Amino acid sequence: TGEAVVQMQQLFYENYEHNKKGFIQELHSSKIHNAITLHPNKRPAYQYRLHGYMLSRDISRLRYRTILLHREGLAMSRLSNTEVQWEDQQLGAPPSYTRYQPAERGDVIEWDFLTGRHLYSTGENQMPRQGLGSLLRAALEDTVLQVMEMINENSKARGRVIDFKEIKYGYRRVDPMHGAEYILDLLLLYKKHKGRKVTVPVRRHAYLQQSFSRPFFSESEELDVVELVEAINTESQSFSFLSNSLKIFSPFQFSESTREMRERSQRKVNILVPLTGRYDIFLRFMENFEKICLIPKQNVKLAIVLVDNDSNQDREKHLDLIKEYSNKYPKADLSVIPMTGDFSRGLALELGSSQLDNDTLLFFCDVDLVFNGDALQRCRHNTIQSRQAYYPVVFSQYDPKIVYAGNTPDDSSFVFTKKSGFWRDYGFGITCIFKSDLQKAGGFDTSIQGWGLEDVDLFTKVINSGLKVFRSQEPGIVHIYHPVQCDTSLEPKQYKMCLGSKASTYASSMQLAELWLEKHLGVGYNRTST
Repeated sequence: TGEAVVQMQQLFYENYEHNKKGFIQELHSSKIHNAITLHPNKRPAYQYRLHGYMLSRDISRLRYRTILLHREGLAMSRLSNTEVQWEDQQLGAPPSYTRYQPAERGDVIEWDFLTGRHLYSTGENQMPRQGLGSLLRAALEDTVLQVMEMINENSKARGRVIDFKEIKYGYRRVDPMHGAEYILDLLLLYKKHKGRKVTVPVRRHAYLQQSFSRPFFSESEELDVVELVEAINTESQSFSFLSNSLKIFSPFQFSESTREMRERSQRKVNILVPLTGRYDIFLRFMENFEKICLIPKQNVKLAIVLVDNDSNQDREKHLDLIKEYSNKYPKADLSVIPMTGDFSRGLALELGSSQLDNDTLLFFCDVDLVFNGDALQRCRHNTIQSRQAYYPVVFSQYDPKIVYAGNTPDDSSFVFTKKSGFWRDYGFGITCIFKSDLQKAGGFDTSIQGWGLEDVDLFTKVINSGLKVFRSQEPGIVHIYHPVQCDTSLEPKQYKMCLGSKASTYASSMQLAELWLEKHLGVGYNRTST
């Protein structure tokens, strides 16, 4: 019968697309899970890929089984009135949206609203609306796949099949201690194939929780990548028996030698800082530079591009300070590059980089920043000539007078909380890139004057040039708060961006709301809580 033919096609999966040559693009699907044979499957590379996927499925099933055992252990401990093991208490609690009990309003984990295409977030420092990223989309697809397999588990006996059509809307959040949580409004297609055949669209709400199992690996201290590679290379000789066609599956294949990795970790970083006026800020920058680079003898070069114009009243003090540090550290590589005319960050950085060789590693920095040695190492490791540029996401401080109610602690620079500051996701000015890659991308637009836009322009050029961009939150760089002054003579687009940046630096939206309530309703809050 026709029904039997369909079942046979599902059980004995055939993949005869000519251009695929047996390659199955999407292994994580119901048609693969329901099949008992996959054909053709002759190439060793595809066989290893399929085998790896099947093993990952076994791992998922076993991890889920451990959660069920923890739940049984918790239930038995309560029934027998015996001591509850910590792991059973933590991992064996039944699924619930209230497993985490916030101590105060600020601890509540917000829900994100989603549709089939967009994510709407209320979280701090997140765009109100953004497209569903590939990771979230994959997580939703995996969640829906598991739900549909559970629904259709006994579909043959029940004489009906339910197909998934789309997610109309939903909510999601992640409880770091317990798991990912979803509330989804699903559009389904109900198909009855016993008796009178019926096909009806239905909508159902799904309340889901993907519980975390216990961690199987923890890192107590930062790994030395070079030592790890050397150890792996030493122990990987046992893979020499593999044929050439299978060696691509060896996990010990590295694109660069240990010597190259060691050279990269010791490469000189050329720090370029555009500067005009602001002597007190520059003094703080140099104090931090002395502590992080000069005293430990870091392999760095500092080039200050000093803009000399009518508004720069501190030029001589800048030069005297650089001379003072040069005399104190005669082996330090410090220089001043003079520049005349109106201040332009892009033009200053273009001028500074033009005096360096093509193979030099550039670090575009600002005088408002403080950084540590770890940030310099990540600049070295995450920037690869002709392949990749590093765009760190910098932590930006809020106004300490508001955050700490006038009692700012001395060591507040590297305090990362929702109330002390925010990750500047929209900023692209801090960059690590090789001089040759900067030239390949087209360099800075030197026609842009004053504040802003030059960083976004270069970022776009870097992507269009074919370079990969490595971007992540950088805990080793902090933008110290300073009042923002927006020049009304800026171009309208620049002025609008400046005002937006200025508004974002006062305090978190939560703290601003608390201050408003305190002022207008007399409701008191603890401003120093995190």
